[in-house]
Amino acid sequence: MIEFEPTDAADVLIVHARGRLTRTDYRDVLAPRVRSMLEQTGTLRVMFLVDDTFRGWTLGAAWENTLLDLRHRRDFEKVAMVGAPKWEEWCVKLAAALLMKGQLKTFPLDERAQAWKWLCA
Repeated sequence: MIEFEPTDAADVLIVHARGRLTRTDYRDVLAPRVRSMLEQTGTLRVMFLVDDTFRGWTLGAAWENTLLDLRHRRDFEKVAMVGAPKWEEWCVKLAAALLMKGQLKTFPLDERAQAWKWLCA
């Protein structure tokens, strides 16, 4: 499941990932929000929060995530991945190196405040 946290910054998207993410989470929830925000701001800074219930992606979700990254590879200025398991950090860093122009940094869940500072700097 993907949920959003409100923020006062128009160009910051805070995403909470819980459970096992599906194609629908990306296609019907995340992608429309990203498109809408990009129409207003041009680029985004994203904080992706992974809680302890996160169980990864379905194959369809992984594909939708890849498509989202490819479509918006120049649109993400910074991405802070917070609380991802070690296996996920490796996957994210590899994908970011291949698919993103912006900066990506991973943080443990207890360093959310530091992630926010980095994201907004």
